[in-house]
This record gives sequence, C-alpha cells and structure tokens, in this order.
Amino acid sequence: MSSSTSIKMQKMGVRFKPPTIFLFYTDTSTGKFRRRTVPLTDFTKNTNITDYTTELHNDKTTKNRNLFRHIPLRRLERLLFVLKEGLTTNISKSDIEKKLRTFDNLDPNEDLNKLDDDALKHKKLIMSESYEKNRVDPSSKDFVYDVAVDFEQPAGEKQTSEWDSSEEVEEDIPQQKDDEDDDDDDDDDDEDDFK
Repeated sequence: MSSSTSIKMQKMGVRFKPPTIFLFYTDTSTGKFRRRTVPLTDFTKNTNITDYTTELHNDKTTKNRNLFRHIPLRRLERLLFVLKEGLTTNISKSDIEKKLRTFDNLDPNEDLNKLDDDALKHKKLIMSESYEKNRVDPSSKDFVYDVAVDFEQPAGEKQTSEWDSSEEVEEDIPQQKDDEDDDDDDDDDDEDDFK
C-alpha cells in the first residue's frame, strides 16, 4: 500500500461477536483483491457512533485503521450503526435494515434543538451530504447564472405588510413632561460640583 490513490474500496461487512469490520478493497498498483479484518475491541453497545466514526476515519497512527480514511464518513457511520444495533439486541437483519432507514431519515419538521449531541451530529452529516449532492456551482454543467424566480401567491390572497407600503407614515410622539422645578434644582447642583 504505497499511496492513498492505490486503493479502491469494494465492499464492507460486520461481525457482531466479537465486533469486527471486514474491508474488501482492490490494490490498484498490483491489481490484487484484498480483505482486511479489523477487530474493534473497544467498541461496545454504549459507544458514541459519531465520535467513533471520526476517530476511525482520522486515525493515522494505527496500521489496521488507516484504510478507513478511504471510506466516506457517512458510510462508515452507517456501518457502525448496524454493528451497534447487532450488539445491543438479538434482532433480525430485516429489523436492522428498518432501523437503518429511520436512522438515515431526515424529517423537515423535526426540532433539532431537542436532539442530543450524537443525533445532532448525525443529522448535520446527512444534511451536509444532501447539500453536496444537490449543489450546483459555476463549474457544473447544470449551472445557470442569475435565475429569476417568481413566487406565486395563492389565488385571491394578497399578503400585505406595513413595510411594503410606499407611503411614508410620520407619527407625533408625545414627550413626557417632568417638573421644571426639579430640573432647575438639578442644574444648580451640577454647577456647584464643577466650581
């Protein structure tokens, strides 16, 4: 494994007991198909998936884990979710797939302020992936400069706002009157202080 460009990830798999990840990849410099078995001895059912994913992805010190940097974060996070679900309960493969779909689901009406840190990081990762997938920049073939969009109102309804009005409105604001005697006394005291 001479450089990061000489590896092409093919597929991944998990074993629940003991927690293990299998990485299948092609070494493009030699053309050989390889399998790397990575035991995750420190992975438990209580492990924070998002943090563990980042740790695996960014770890450059351990030889066993350096292949993880070739896997997109979100794909690795999904794999660890499957592993965690398999460790947590004795459930079938179809039940894990259902949970994985709900894990990947983004509800636009969901209040993200009520999520814990782990779930919020996961939702942000999904949003980031969706943004990158749908992003159109000047180098894209679908890019159109200066698109004018007309947002139509429902028939018969015209929404007005005060700030939309072209008329200027000027209001007189009544001033509060204080006792003139009190103001004069305060002025005299101020003069004495400065002498």
